[in-house]
Amino acid sequence: MNDIVIDMMLKYPSILPVNPQYTEFQGYLTINGIDYKLHIKQQLEKQQFQLTVDSPLQQFKDDIVNLECSSKSSNIVTFLDSLKEIISLKTTIQNNKNFTDAYKHILSEYVELREFYININKCSISQDLSLIKISHLDESDRQHELEIIVDVNKLQEIFKVHRHSLPEKEDGDLFQNSNSLKTIYEKFVSTIERLQYFFNSMDSLDHTCHILDPERPTTKDCYRRIGLDLTVSMVITLNPWNDACIPSIKFLGPGRSVDGFRQKVAENLINWQANANILDELLKLLELSSFPAKLKDKDKKDEILLCDVGECCICFSLRLNDKLPEIVCQNASCEQFFHKECLYQWLVSVNAKQSFNELNGQCPNCEKHISCPL
Repeated sequence: MNDIVIDMMLKYPSILPVNPQYTEFQGYLTINGIDYKLHIKQQLEKQQFQLTVDSPLQQFKDDIVNLECSSKSSNIVTFLDSLKEIISLKTTIQNNKNFTDAYKHILSEYVELREFYININKCSISQDLSLIKISHLDESDRQHELEIIVDVNKLQEIFKVHRHSLPEKEDGDLFQNSNSLKTIYEKFVSTIERLQYFFNSMDSLDHTCHILDPERPTTKDCYRRIGLDLTVSMVITLNPWNDACIPSIKFLGPGRSVDGFRQKVAENLINWQANANILDELLKLLELSSFPAKLKDKDKKDEILLCDVGECCICFSLRLNDKLPEIVCQNASCEQFFHKECLYQWLVSVNAKQSFNELNGQCPNCEKHISCPL
């Protein structure tokens, strides 16, 4: 081992020889805080070096070629010195960030949040300080969840709400990024308090009515599909951000069965009382004394059917992609239910005719006219 090789190994310890002749080396060259992988081979007959580099160094390809051509009579150390100087002039120093202050701020905010707000049900932080989970109980002991992610790479507004259990707002995000956990939590609590009428209304529907959809209602869901009888259901959608807003109501079922309900809604909607008990208002609207309880198997039709009442007549299941059948054949002797996706695929397969925004064809059960919106 000659002096030049010893000098190179002392100056560039991350680059090692790969053959006993010390004419070929590979390893990493550190420049401005970045490690570049390279392979160097000395071509003795040409008295110059051949350099093979990884992709980050390809941007300096022209400079490397010029250096290879001008490396005659130079040694490996001189060649590496020149290479390092060229790249160093064209790159910036990468400073390793110190996150100590950010971590101190995160822990300080977290400890202060837990100690100051005694109404927090649960509060936890991940080991890497990147995720904070908060659970809050409202005045009716409903549990509401909040997840906050932490971005230590940002100098400001490092806390961002990642997930929450509240209904979404159409006109923008509920929460703004902040440097303060208290600010986000106070916004969370005040929003929950504002939504109490909405939560109470949905709870009263869930406890009293036969809810077909969602299958497992959450505090984020703004609608309920309520079974009114074996063939008719009502979809009611509330605006959680405006208690005075009249709910959106849609009936699903055979035309002859839903026409009566639609007529009652049209006549009685003018008497709707905002902020009143939603169950009472719906009963008055539909001219009912009570909502039917969840239908039991013994209440269904006695005939042996290929599919149960309410199930899709094509796929023979109640839910498809978590959706219930919403199209009903209007033939009074049929009145079978269909998922929109199932009926669409059926009509396409039999070359149904398209008219404006719907497909028109024959019902797969009774072969009478049926249409499917596009």
